[in-house]
Amino acid sequence: MKFIMTAATGVLVMSCGGNKINTGLSAEEQALKAAVEEYVPGVIYDIYGKLADETASLYTQLAAMKASANVSSAQVNAACATFLSARSWWEKSEAFLFGAATNYGIDPHIDSWPLDLDALANALTNAGAIAALDADGADATGYVGASALGFHGIEFILFRDGSPRDAGCFSAAYNDDALGVDGKTELIFATAVAEDLRNYCFELQAAWDPDCPADRVALVEDELELNTVMDSGMTFGENLLGAGEPGSTYRTWQFAVSNILVAGCSNICNEVANTKIGTAYYAAADDEESLDYIESPYSKKSYVDFKDNILSIQYSLYGRNGATSAGATSLMAVMKNNGYANAAALENALKAAVAALDDCINSGVAFVDNKKAAVAGAAIEKINALDEQLNAAADWVAKL
Repeated sequence: MKFIMTAATGVLVMSCGGNKINTGLSAEEQALKAAVEEYVPGVIYDIYGKLADETASLYTQLAAMKASANVSSAQVNAACATFLSARSWWEKSEAFLFGAATNYGIDPHIDSWPLDLDALANALTNAGAIAALDADGADATGYVGASALGFHGIEFILFRDGSPRDAGCFSAAYNDDALGVDGKTELIFATAVAEDLRNYCFELQAAWDPDCPADRVALVEDELELNTVMDSGMTFGENLLGAGEPGSTYRTWQFAVSNILVAGCSNICNEVANTKIGTAYYAAADDEESLDYIESPYSKKSYVDFKDNILSIQYSLYGRNGATSAGATSLMAVMKNNGYANAAALENALKAAVAALDDCINSGVAFVDNKKAAVAGAAIEKINALDEQLNAAADWVAKL
C-alpha cells in the first residue's frame, strides 16, 4: 500500500495493486460523478440498446415482406408497430445527440426531413438503382441520396394519412401514383433503407457502450468499417464516465454535467420549440417550404415525436430511462440536495412542457393538419421556458 501526495495539487492518492482512488473531489463533484455514473448506463446505453434492437427487428420484418409472395395485413401492421417503437427510442435519444450521433454524422443520415419525394421517385424509377438495392441492400443506398433515407423514407412506404397502408399496396400489381412504381419496388427500397438504418443504430450503440454485443461491434467495425471508438481509444460512454481523467475530453465533472444540460437537453429543447414546431407555426401563408417543414407527416406522429424529445430530457434529469421522478443520485437530486434555488422551477417547467405536448396529442388533430393550432403555440411557450431553466441550471453546475 502506497500513499502519494502530489506536490502540484495536494491530492491524496491511495494505490494498492495498481488501483487508484482519487480522493481529491469535493462533495459536490462526487455527487455529480455519481449522477453521471447513473445516467450514462441507465439512460444512454439503455435507450441506444433498445433502438438497435428495434431497428434490427424492423429490418427483419421488412425483409420478410419483401420475400413474401403475398404480403399480409398482419405483416404490415407488425412492421408499422415496430417502426413506431424504433422511432420512439430514437426521439428519446435526442437529449444526448452530442457524441457519436453528431460526430459521425449519424443524426442527419438517419433522420433528415422533410422527405425529398422527387429524389425518392427518381431513384425508384431507375431500374439500375432498384436492381442494386435488391441485390446489395444497404450497400446500394447511395443510389437514393441522403434526403430520402432513414426513418422518413421508411415512414412514407409504410404509412399514409396517419395509418398503416393496406397490404395490397405491397404487391407487384399495385402502382403507387405518388412514386410511379409498384409495391414490390417500394419494399425493395424500404428493406435496403431499413438495413442501413439498423447499421447506423448499431454504430450508435457500439460507439457509446463498451459492452455492446460483440456481433454488432464486429459488423460495424469489420464489415461496415465505421467508427466505434474515439481517437483516445475510448467509447463515448467511457469518455464521459472518465471526466477529469487523462484522455477524457471532459476536464471536470462540472464541465461534463454542463455539457449534458446544454449540448444535450437545451439543444433539443430549442430545436423542438423553435424548429420542429416553430418553423411551420410561424410561417407566412405563402411560405410553402416552411409550412411543409413537418417531421413525421405520413404517420402523423409529430406531436408524439416532440413529446418523446422532451421525455429524453426528463430521463436525463431523473437518471433512468422511463423515470417519472428523480432518482436518489440523479442530476435533479444533485440540484435539490445542494441548494440550487431554482430546482423546483426546473422540475415544474419540465412537467409543464410534457403536459403541453399531451394537450397537443389529445387535441386529436395532427400537427400536419393544423400547423397554427393554439396548442402548438402553447407548447412552444412551455418548451422555451424549460430551455431557459436548463441553461440556468447549467450555469449553476458550472460554478459548483
